[in-house]
Amino acid sequence: MDRKNLEKNIKKVKSYANIAIIKYWGKKDAEKMIPATSSISLTLKDMYTETEISFISDEEAIEKTGEVTDLIYINGELQDKEQRQKIGKVIDLFRGDRSERVKVDTTNSMPTEAGLSSSSSGLSAAIMACNELFEKNLSRNELAQISKFASGSSCRSFFGPVTAWDKDTGEVYKVKTDLKFGMIMLVLNDAKKVISSRKGMEICTKTSKTFENWVKQSEIDFVEMKKYLAENDFEKVGKLTEENALRMHETPLTATPSFSYLSDKSHEAMNFVRKLRENGEKCYFTMDAGPNVKVLCLEKDLDRLKEIFEKKYRVIASRVVELG
Repeated sequence: MDRKNLEKNIKKVKSYANIAIIKYWGKKDAEKMIPATSSISLTLKDMYTETEISFISDEEAIEKTGEVTDLIYINGELQDKEQRQKIGKVIDLFRGDRSERVKVDTTNSMPTEAGLSSSSSGLSAAIMACNELFEKNLSRNELAQISKFASGSSCRSFFGPVTAWDKDTGEVYKVKTDLKFGMIMLVLNDAKKVISSRKGMEICTKTSKTFENWVKQSEIDFVEMKKYLAENDFEKVGKLTEENALRMHETPLTATPSFSYLSDKSHEAMNFVRKLRENGEKCYFTMDAGPNVKVLCLEKDLDRLKEIFEKKYRVIASRVVELG
């Protein structure tokens, strides 16, 4: 491959965000990337990252940053040194010659670092792009295993519509169900969160008084959720989705220092979902490391529920996508 002919080496990929219905929260072994909890997620067709990657010259890097480095753009904005180093570690998983520099140009269809799972699609896209640029020809399973070291949740974006990540075996695999899901993101705050998911997990793992109980119950939740999915029991899937999310969000409250990702608007949205359910709608909430609330529903109800939520909130609605 003639890497001097840089323009001919542009690779383009697309990867999808995933939202967990059984949460990954905490690391048992950060170095080996073994999670404290197994997780299950939905891979979303309308929440995605598109990434272009190409080799660049040292001169281009110096012109943009004043140093020989990779160039990282997110939504057209050149990223700072911290972000360049973060993505550079992902690229290093593939590049043999450390003197080679690349440009990564990423566009997210959802707000970035706001608890809307942009990292799952963004970092899985980076892994896919590097696989193509450096011509590694790795399988989807192999890429999922590598992707854990970029972002734990990103490994689940290689499969869909429903994906599990087993903490004991390390396997990432599709979960069987005949349920057709939809999900509605209620965008309550699209600003970058103050405490990152990674930092939040670290604090909770080390100091939260409820973390041990969270891990034990999550193991039960993981088994039960797979059972409910196999039985196509949406009511039980939805109820457990809510319970698991609420248990996860208890752990920051009992950490030192204590903190919360949820806001008054988050609790208001959760209560609105409960009220809709009391009125006969089939919908359930879940929240990740951020204030935004996600609403789980069936695909057949997605458009109608989207119209209801649009009257109160900014929304992103999505069906699931078949992958792997």
